[in-house]
Formats: sequence, C-alpha cells, structure tokens
Amino acid sequence: MNSGRGTPASLPTEHGALTSEQTAALARYRARWAAIRRSTEAADRYAAEEGVRLAYHAAGLDPPARLVWCESPVALSALARRVSQADGPNVRSLIIDRLRRQVAACVRRRIPARVLALVESMVNPDDELVAAAADAAIEAAAREQVSLLALLRRSYPLSWSTALDVLAGRQGFRYDAIGQHDLSWLGPYEYLRDVLELYGDTARLAGLWQVARTVGWLQPHQRTCWLSERPDLLRGDTRDRLHDSAGPALRYPDGWSMWAWKGVEIPRWMIERPDRITLASIDAESNVELRRCLIEIMTPARYVALGGPERVAEDEAGVLWRKTWFPPDAWAAVEVINATAEPDGTYRHFFLQVPAHMRTPREAVAWTYGLGTKTYANLVVRT
Repeated sequence: MNSGRGTPASLPTEHGALTSEQTAALARYRARWAAIRRSTEAADRYAAEEGVRLAYHAAGLDPPARLVWCESPVALSALARRVSQADGPNVRSLIIDRLRRQVAACVRRRIPARVLALVESMVNPDDELVAAAADAAIEAAAREQVSLLALLRRSYPLSWSTALDVLAGRQGFRYDAIGQHDLSWLGPYEYLRDVLELYGDTARLAGLWQVARTVGWLQPHQRTCWLSERPDLLRGDTRDRLHDSAGPALRYPDGWSMWAWKGVEIPRWMIERPDRITLASIDAESNVELRRCLIEIMTPARYVALGGPERVAEDEAGVLWRKTWFPPDAWAAVEVINATAEPDGTYRHFFLQVPAHMRTPREAVAWTYGLGTKTYANLVVRT
C-alpha cells in the first residue's frame, strides 16, 4: 500500500490537470456514488456495524456499546428521542464533520484546488431526488413533537452552547442524524484514494465508506448508535422530483411511506382512489399545490370537460382556459392540437398549464417556449 505520498504518475501534473485516464474515471465514480445514494437494497448489517466501529476509532472514540437497528429513519427518530445519559452525547460532529475537515486539509496540501473542485463537482453533483427523500424523512420525524424541556434534558453534557442550539432550533433529527445525502461527499475521496493513490491521506475514511455503502441513516452517540435501513422503494419523475402515479414514491421496510405527485406530498387516497376527485373536492381544497395535483391526476382534459374552468380566449394557437377561486388564486391551461394526425385521422388535444395572468392562447403557448408573444409570432410566420 502507498504511504500516502502517491506516485508521480498517479498525481496531477505540475500544470494542475488530470490525465486522460484520470478524467475518464470521474464518470465511473459519479455513477457508482449515484447508485450508492439511490440504492434500495437491504443493508449489510455486519458490514455496517464494522464500519461504525472503524468510524468511531478514526474519530478517537471507543466503539459504541450498543448498535440499534431500525427499519426506517422515522422509527430511528422515535427511538432516539428517548436518548438518556447512558447513551452519551451525540458525536456526529466528531465522526463526520471534524474527520471530514481533517482529511480535506491533508488532501488540499497534495492536490491543486481547481483539481479538487473538479473531482468534487463531477463525482458528487447535486442529487435532487435523494435530497427530496431526505427532506421527507426529516419532515416526518419533525411531526413527532418534542418539548423544549425534553430537548434540554437529553442534551448531554448540558452547556451554554448546547442550550443555545436547542433554543435556536439546531437540535433534533435534522441535526443529530446522518442520511445517505450527508455521506455522498465521501465519493470524491474514494476517487482520490483509488485513482490518485492518496491512500494515507484518506485512510481514516475507511469506516465511513463502509457505512455509506449500506446504511440509510444513523444517529451516533458516544455509547449508542442507532442505524436505519435504506428505503426499499424510491421513485421520481424525469426532473428528479419524488413522484409515482400508481403508489408511494418513497417507502421503507417497516411500511412508512410517502405519496408524492411531481415533488408535492399528497394524501394516499389521491393515488389509490382518483375516482374520488370531483369538481367539489378540487374547489374545497385550500392548498394551492394540492389543488393543482388534484387537477393533474383528474387530468386537465377531464377537468375542462366537466366544466371546471371557463373558456377565456381562442385564437389560431389554441384555447385558453382559466379557473379563478380568489384573486390571485387561479389555475390556467392552454389547449393545443397536435399538428400531426393520429393513424385514425384524428388530432390529439394537449393541455399545457400556464400562469393564470396569460390573456391569449398565443401568449400562453409562447410562454411554454420561453418566448415573448411577438418573438413567437415571428417564429411561427418564418416556419
């Protein structure tokens, strides 16, 4: 094994650039860590527990006396809310934050800043689907209210800094636990170890790599570490929003699930019983986002056919429909006809949701292309 100094051939050149082989490897590690973040495989509990012990050791801590497994982060949060002095203080900052800073400092002395920035951006890009799943779990955990007194009592050791964190709202699952999204920063460092051969500089991350490859969530305390399985179902749309039109978009092995439509959390019945969506139920919904989801699940075509919105205007571009509840609370869509006939000779009608302030179909269609009305009109004439 390399001592950490690397070999001249493995490190970036004196000009601060990666070789062609090193550059090609970026895509492989990007795909590898995307698969790790989005994995729905059951945890390898033996490997995860060994990883936890290694991570504690790397942080200068004794391994936790208890390792408690949960089937979802929500179940983990429920158990961890009963933390006692016997579990010890939360050590997330020691095994994650401090260790990350220390390893990063070592690497920065070896790798040009622009190369390190390139590796980080290529191997660990933003992952909106995983971030949305993490936010859903955090929000679900937050719904289980914990009193201010309970937060203070479980903050060991109690000090002015921990008391201020509690009072400022920097306590709870969001700050105490670690999810798949929190550990994706490890990907670039695995690349640096494997491709640039920075073995010694990154050796202390071995435990965290092992944890990240198999654990969904963990909440580490000095003597107890709670761990959670990964989701067994994670689905999104083409824009990486949580979404599934036939079932839950996010589900964990214990059955905790979230139903979502294009990134909006919705009640389960909207997916399982779309026949219950009526004009009356749409009008009764006060939440604007949920109302939009109701219309989309019903389909705008059916909403128009049932008489929900009114016809506002018609021109050569199509028909503009609008429903206004209380200004500026309104919904609008432009109905357009496909220029190409179907095999049976008919023409398909499409409904495109547009801002409610649109005045004409031409303006609405132009907006869908990101154009102004005049620009769109000139484009159509030239076409």
